[in-house]
Amino acid sequence: MSTNVAGEVKFAGTIITVDSEPVAKVTSWKRNVSIDEEDITGAEDYIAGTDVLHKEFTPLAVGETAEVEGISIETAAAGLDDGQSELKDAATTGKIVTVRHTKKNGYGDICTGFFTSYEEAASTTSTYKFKGTFRINSLSAIVPGS
Repeated sequence: MSTNVAGEVKFAGTIITVDSEPVAKVTSWKRNVSIDEEDITGAEDYIAGTDVLHKEFTPLAVGETAEVEGISIETAAAGLDDGQSELKDAATTGKIVTVRHTKKNGYGDICTGFFTSYEEAASTTSTYKFKGTFRINSLSAIVPGS
């Protein structure tokens, strides 16, 4: 039995586009943020009353990736397996693609970047699936009605 909590945010509507053409829908999304830092501890940074330095750091760079899983889709214009092929081609050539990550309430982000890893799987009993790591180079907010 599932219990809904008032105000919980549900995952919905995330797609990948190549050259503005939807090529995949994302079924799993895990965003990671990493921060590079530099040690700026100085000789004066002692803990009061001791000979022990208190380390201090400053952030240098922020990087983001997303672990994505999903299903390849056919392009509406060409049909066949063009969506699957376009996604694979973009991933294996480092092409810049867009992930439109949308929550059920319509808010979200448009993420632009490229795949740093990509894996495909298929069987006779399921849809064609992929998973990979997507490097997010830029983000812009999606605001419903704007």
